[in-house]
Amino acid sequence: MMRINLLPPEILEKRKSEKRLVYVAIAALLIAVVLAGVWGIALMRVNSKKQEVASRQQELVQTQSRAAELKVFEDKSLELDRRKAVSDTALAGRRNWAKLFDEVSLVMPTDLWANTLSASENSGLQMDGYAVDTASTPDLGHKSIAKLLVRLANLEQLYDVWLTNATKTDLDESHVIQFTVTAGVSVPTTASPDAGNQ
Repeated sequence: MMRINLLPPEILEKRKSEKRLVYVAIAALLIAVVLAGVWGIALMRVNSKKQEVASRQQELVQTQSRAAELKVFEDKSLELDRRKAVSDTALAGRRNWAKLFDEVSLVMPTDLWANTLSASENSGLQMDGYAVDTASTPDLGHKSIAKLLVRLANLEQLYDVWLTNATKTDLDESHVIQFTVTAGVSVPTTASPDAGNQ
C-alpha cells in the first residue's frame, strides 16, 4: 500500500521546522545542564581552594606570630655568638699560667722540690730548687733532675728546656744538689675560656 500525503508542502516544512526546534531545544537544554555541572564543579573547586588559601594564611599568621616570639632567642643567640667571638679574640694568645704550674707540679719527681718558680711571657719559665743527694748513692740527685727535664720537655706549653745550673751543696746538714731549670713558654693554639690570669 502506498501512502499519499495530501498536506501542502508549507505545512510539511513547518512540521519539520518544529521538530528541528524541539531537537535544538533539547540540545540547548543538555548543553545548559552540562555547563551548569561544569560551573558547579569549578565553583566547588574554587571554594575548596579558597578554604585552603584561608587555612594556609591562618597558618602563616600563626607561624609569623610564633617566629616573632622566638626572634628574641635568635637575637640572644646572635649576641652570644658576637660576644664569644670578642672573647675568643681577646683570649687568643693568652697563656694559662695556672694550668702550666699545675702540670709542672704534677711532673716533679718526689725527691726534689722547687724553691722558686717564676714565669713570664718574655723570659719564660725559671725554676730554682733542690734535689736530694746521698753520699751512699752517687749522683742520685742528678738522676732526679734528668727525670724532671724529660718530663718538663713533654709538657705542651714548654719548649727549650735547659738545665742552667747544678751544684752539690749541703742544706740543713743534708746533701743536696741545687739546680736551675729554664724553659720557653709557648702561646697555646687554642685558649680555653677558663684560662688562668696572665
